[in-house]
Amino acid sequence: MLVTAAVATAALALTACAPPGAGGANTGPATAAANVSTTLPADPIKLQIMTSQEAADVVTKLTAEFTRQNPTVTFDVVAEANSNINTNLSRILTRDTPPDILFTPALAQPARDGLLTNLDPYFDAYKWSSWSQELLRIARIAPNGDRGTGSLYAVGIGYNVTGIYYNKKIAAEIGMSGPPTTFAQFEKSVTDAVAAGHLGVSLAAKDAGTPFLLQELQNAYGNAPEINDWIYQRPGASFDQPGMLKAAQKLQEWTKNGVISPDAVSVDYPTMMADFQAGKALYVPVGDWENARLAAAMGDNVGFFLIPPADAGAKQYTMASPANYSIPAGSKNKDAAAYFLNWVQSNDQARKIIVDVLGSSPGGPVDMPVPTSSSALVGQTLAAFQQVLADDGAVDFIANGSAAFTLNTLNPEMQALVLGSRTPQEFIDTVQAGYAADLGR
Repeated sequence: MLVTAAVATAALALTACAPPGAGGANTGPATAAANVSTTLPADPIKLQIMTSQEAADVVTKLTAEFTRQNPTVTFDVVAEANSNINTNLSRILTRDTPPDILFTPALAQPARDGLLTNLDPYFDAYKWSSWSQELLRIARIAPNGDRGTGSLYAVGIGYNVTGIYYNKKIAAEIGMSGPPTTFAQFEKSVTDAVAAGHLGVSLAAKDAGTPFLLQELQNAYGNAPEINDWIYQRPGASFDQPGMLKAAQKLQEWTKNGVISPDAVSVDYPTMMADFQAGKALYVPVGDWENARLAAAMGDNVGFFLIPPADAGAKQYTMASPANYSIPAGSKNKDAAAYFLNWVQSNDQARKIIVDVLGSSPGGPVDMPVPTSSSALVGQTLAAFQQVLADDGAVDFIANGSAAFTLNTLNPEMQALVLGSRTPQEFIDTVQAGYAADLGR
């Protein structure tokens, strides 16, 4: 459901927002306020929330429940296309009256420009140290704009987890009694699927699909924390890592032996999902935003698992990220906005709404019970997310590594890898060079 966490990330590249409009000056990172309130005002107030169209349903239900519990607070929910928010982010933030809470797909530039509220005081006041710090790291921005460190500028409403969906009918046909528990079993299953006349993996190499599979393989080979350093633009971090090379080699091997369709570069994301639903492939590598679609289309014939690590007993890594919501610096209701964002993560009813509507994890305190779901598929993705939290294994998406290079370098180079016109090492070298050029290094 929350495609912004992954599909839109890969397809749109989540480019940095344009320079501030006439209403805002480039003032640098906002200074954290010394004193904040963790109580709602006694007088009635209305908060405006601007969200993506994909998340409008869950935000509407959350605000209605919040008002039921706190009648003095009402909401104006404005839903916009993700691309519109991303394109007009600086203009939205520099309005005379910006939203009080804003879905913010690209945080670094507006944080650097002083357009977002520094949430560090609320982190302390609400004791967000009990939340997964690896997930919060995605929304941390340093004064120089580096991601993954520094002050906190957003928190999520729903946290996605990626993994592998599998077709149970094909699995039974090739002798799988359940998800593979070792990487060797996973590798064998895709070749067994090919031998049985199916694709091993449904892949959209035309747009958003290849990064999922490539990074899932890289996670399995054990270098996931290092790729986070590269995504967060740490000095000295490189795409040239042993795990990434093994992943690229495996992906290219699978394009040659029929595990992946030879026409994968012509397959877009909707076709990839339709092919999997139609029973053409054993696996599809995506995230829990597809729960509702797959459960409706496939019923009990679909399951989910995290790709097993190549080394038995190693930590479980996978891409997991929030749909980030910030508080614009120009909001007149910062304390109430932060109260709502904390409530979303910590209130039992709010957490239940996130599970029921989004099919994703509510986040929040790691020791809070996760609401149960009537959907077996949602239950599997929730359990997978908890495993990632237990291993502190949340990884960002490689498509977030740099603003322009995803469309200009990463996507075309992944297509070249699939086509075999780049060797795995040439692919890695070219991606790293494009990344460095984009960063001016």
